[in-house]
Amino acid sequence: MLRSCEWCPAPLTGTVGRPKPRKTGSLLWPLLFGASFALSPIGGPAWGQETAENNGTAPNLPLLNRLDALEELRQALSLPTSSVQAEAVTLDGRRLFVVTAPQGDPGSLPPVLQRVRSIEQTLHQLASAGFDPEALQVEVTLDGQTNQPVIRVNGRHLLTITSLDAQFQGAQPMDWAEQVAGIVEEALRTSQRERQPQFLRRQAVIALGILAVVGSLSQLCQRKRRRLQQKRDALQTEYQAIQAEVQEHLAGEEQSGVDPVLVEQQAGRKRQESYLELQIRLLRLVQISLWVGGVGVSLGLFPQTRPLQRFFLVSLRGPLLRLVGVGLATYGSVWLSGLVLDNLFAALRQEQNAPTYRLSKRLSTFASVSKGVAATTLVLLGSLAGLASVGVNIGPLVASLGFIGLGISLAAQDLIKDVINGLLILIEDQFAEGDVIVVDGRGGLVEHMDLRLTQLRNTEGSLISIPNSAIRVVENLSNGWSRVDLGIVIAYENDLEQAIRITEQVALQMYREPAWREKILEPPEMHGVDDLGERGITLRIWIKVQPLQQWRVAREYRRRLKHAFDQAGIQIPFPQQTLWFHSPLEMRIQGLSPEETHRLLHLMESRLEARLRERDPVANDLTN
Repeated sequence: MLRSCEWCPAPLTGTVGRPKPRKTGSLLWPLLFGASFALSPIGGPAWGQETAENNGTAPNLPLLNRLDALEELRQALSLPTSSVQAEAVTLDGRRLFVVTAPQGDPGSLPPVLQRVRSIEQTLHQLASAGFDPEALQVEVTLDGQTNQPVIRVNGRHLLTITSLDAQFQGAQPMDWAEQVAGIVEEALRTSQRERQPQFLRRQAVIALGILAVVGSLSQLCQRKRRRLQQKRDALQTEYQAIQAEVQEHLAGEEQSGVDPVLVEQQAGRKRQESYLELQIRLLRLVQISLWVGGVGVSLGLFPQTRPLQRFFLVSLRGPLLRLVGVGLATYGSVWLSGLVLDNLFAALRQEQNAPTYRLSKRLSTFASVSKGVAATTLVLLGSLAGLASVGVNIGPLVASLGFIGLGISLAAQDLIKDVINGLLILIEDQFAEGDVIVVDGRGGLVEHMDLRLTQLRNTEGSLISIPNSAIRVVENLSNGWSRVDLGIVIAYENDLEQAIRITEQVALQMYREPAWREKILEPPEMHGVDDLGERGITLRIWIKVQPLQQWRVAREYRRRLKHAFDQAGIQIPFPQQTLWFHSPLEMRIQGLSPEETHRLLHLMESRLEARLRERDPVANDLTN
């Protein structure tokens, strides 16, 4: 025979043995270790409830949870699957026994709930009214009309044990009625004892102690969290400073200076920040668990608040708890995957003896894309697990993923093209984050790249987002090496050989200087005369430099070459035209003949010279 109670006397038959009492021990030690949310195992007594060994009452028995027994009862009575319902009766938050009833009309309150409410109301009235435990009488009598056992408490009707109740427990009606009577008697005695002022004062002291310990532990967690937040803020400041320095180098085309150190420091600060953020969130979770556990235990110490505690426990044991658990597991998995991938790519970077800036950029891009793919996969798996945890059959959903994927592929062809082209860009190393590229006439620094799109920041500060499927021809200005290709135009009147010699000497002088030797990879190549144009003679020179150094080297070279040309007297031509006329130009005034026009101009010139003599007598004396 099975019984469903937490407070019941010794079994009346030999089919159910007495379970061994369990010790709960002190409630403070689990709180000290921050495990207040795990004080009560699933199916055991609620938080804060004492066992038989602590209070001298009958031992606890687990609540009956026999869905198979209910199904056997339905089959034995040839009832439909949903025609018999079972519900537990509770007192002060403790589950005592189970009653059953046939299902009623769909629009009305189920009969089983009506029975439970009537029994619980009577028990609560008896417990609240107060009584002498020595005079408490719980009697079992047999109804003469229905021939069913009836349980009365101090002469007041409590409930009638039906054949459904007895068959649900696998016992005879009278035997089960005697067991229920013992359960009720012990529950009422316990309820009366727990309502005594002395007991309530003792429980209040325990509750205050628990909350004090929880508050102290929470304050320690808060202090630790603040220290970690200060460290995180300091790391964020350092990370931003390093990032600003990297951007300054990139803006000044000093990519060789960024090469290993700054990138490694930047990645290291980011990893440390992620570790600190994880610790901060874990401490916040510990704080929440401490308060939930402390308040939950405190609620279980008093009979007036224990039903509220049991309501929260039942709610947490349902789908809500499983959804929260799946959500936390998914969130933690995403964080851990990010940390693992960061450490993996950091280890790959450290394995290189002399990692180049190009390799660092490529690994950073792979790390960013990998974390995005891992996060998306984990969220998808977490969603499926969440659906499965609330009872949704995901088998057909998983089986239909092929058709769903086909539909998505037809509806999102551009997205699939973006992803495929993004993979090809990464595999073929066409460009990476930190490169300067030109796509369809739009150029800029690659700030962010994933499998779907690429974002560029141009010289004006505008952010340009380009889908990866639209990137067909790309110019990478920072991959491997770059070249300064200069065409220098000189006037035809200059000495050509001297101009060639000065142009080459200025480039060689820059190549020999240590500050520019790091940026210029090879000696400059002077190609001589490249064009004889309308403006002048074009001289061509090539300078092979580090990636993104072509603009800085070209600016400095032009400045030095201008000074060298000025010292040598070599002229740089400007746009001008020479006009030749086959016959001399004649000036004519409308209405006058050519002879009259000539005499008028001569007269004007004579008067102009006379006025000049009058204004400058010294010049006039010198002329005479």
